[in-house]
Amino acid sequence: MSTFVSDYRLSRRALLKAGIGGAALAGGLPMAFAQVGGSPSGPRVAALGWACAQTILALGMVPLVVPEIERYGRLVVEPAVPSSVQEIGLRSEPNLELLQSLTPDIIIIDPSITAAMPRLKLVAPVEVFTIFKPGGHPLDTARRSTMELAKRLGIRAACEAYLARFDVAMAGYREQVRGRGGKPLYLVSEIARNRALVFGPNSLYQEVLNEFGLKNAWTGQSGPWGHTSVGLEVLAAVPDARLVLLSSRVADVEALLKTGPVLQTLPSLRSGRLTVLGNQFFYGGVPAAERFARLLAERLPQDNNEQG
Repeated sequence: MSTFVSDYRLSRRALLKAGIGGAALAGGLPMAFAQVGGSPSGPRVAALGWACAQTILALGMVPLVVPEIERYGRLVVEPAVPSSVQEIGLRSEPNLELLQSLTPDIIIIDPSITAAMPRLKLVAPVEVFTIFKPGGHPLDTARRSTMELAKRLGIRAACEAYLARFDVAMAGYREQVRGRGGKPLYLVSEIARNRALVFGPNSLYQEVLNEFGLKNAWTGQSGPWGHTSVGLEVLAAVPDARLVLLSSRVADVEALLKTGPVLQTLPSLRSGRLTVLGNQFFYGGVPAAERFARLLAERLPQDNNEQG
């Protein structure tokens, strides 16, 4: 997709044009990003990846199909997939017979299945929804890709309004964490045995931390998706850091801490500096950034007051 928006951060005038009044501009906007409206006469869209499906739903369109809907509900969480959407199979192996029978006008895919494009193009035109690019900034790329996708689907005005709400929401979240203090954060998921997945400077979450004026405790290398696997002992390198757990998949955090000898040695956990968020979609776009920002803004001040 080509980039056509030269300045995609919306001004106050754009916010007002999008129908967002003074209360929202003051930070009082209730956050309900899914289903912001959309034309029932729009194109019939097939979403064959979670990142594109999440974004299409956030823009107010309901796709014909989404892969692995039950897992999406657990791991991506929001926006929720309406019951009218059909399951298209695995993200890696969509059901092409079902897809063809539904006669979509356009197929949107994530980059992970670009190898299937020749076959998919026999069904309908295909667009790739991209968030992570080498040397790029995921949130910036996601915003541009979202605008490009909206243009392709004929819902540019809805996208402008959505991004305006996102900017207002982010400003409100930033106020919630103001004065939280300068302690850096380790953003961690997938704790297993003596290793964890930690998110670095090229992750989607780094740009949210930048917006909030917060520091990432992990400044080392991370992979193309913004994360890397490290030994738990590495998380002791910044003794005053807070550990932010980006997953609900650890069913019993307290039990994990009691049974993990390395975890018990971490300064953050010995001092009670732990914040647990709900599941986060590491490879998502603007909706994933909003979910992370909202949950962090809700939990961080509370945990900081309670635990130091």
